[in-house]
Amino acid sequence: MIRNFIAATMAFAAIQFVECPAIGHSGTMDIPSETMEITADTVKTDTFCDIVQDLNRLIHADDYLLLVEGKEKALEILAGLSDDAYGIREMPMVRSLLTGKSHTFSTNELKAYRRVRSIQVNNMGIYSYPYFVCRFREKEGKLFFEKTAGSQRKSGFVYENTPTAMVFLGGWSVNNDPQTTYDSPNSEAGVIYKIGEGKIIMLFVKANQTFEIYELKKQ
Repeated sequence: MIRNFIAATMAFAAIQFVECPAIGHSGTMDIPSETMEITADTVKTDTFCDIVQDLNRLIHADDYLLLVEGKEKALEILAGLSDDAYGIREMPMVRSLLTGKSHTFSTNELKAYRRVRSIQVNNMGIYSYPYFVCRFREKEGKLFFEKTAGSQRKSGFVYENTPTAMVFLGGWSVNNDPQTTYDSPNSEAGVIYKIGEGKIIMLFVKANQTFEIYELKKQ
């Protein structure tokens, strides 16, 4: 009976893994007609979808896997930097932000964070910027984040997801230009993590093998 329960649980997990990324995507998936035997090797928990179903309708199809696999992809990009890449000495610091243990947190807790700095990584190197003013506030009945100083600014809504990860959907703008939204050409999607006491990061991974970390602090 226990073996049957385990088999049924693994089969359900496999179905969830197949279905989650397809939600909200206009393409079709080719499902093999052969019956696949579900074994412990078939179901891999580290690739299980960790975006709650209620958010699937909001997330662009192109952003879905970048959110789900963001940390893994960012670490791959980081590992691909050459020894003479710009800012290479900051690699341990960036890696620690990406591998820090995720803690539970609440939307109310985010409101205490008022400073943010950007760490941008591409195939040329690591580029860190100073801290600038930011804030979380209520807007249209939801939590809204905005970087209010500096030349490159992100702003958008924060959505509760799992106890250890929230989703940011918004846009980017430059200097004092009007803020943009997730449905604009300047769309931005990221995941928010608490990786320590008083330490929050927002991770934005792009399809062009670049990523950006917003590191936030309270003061």
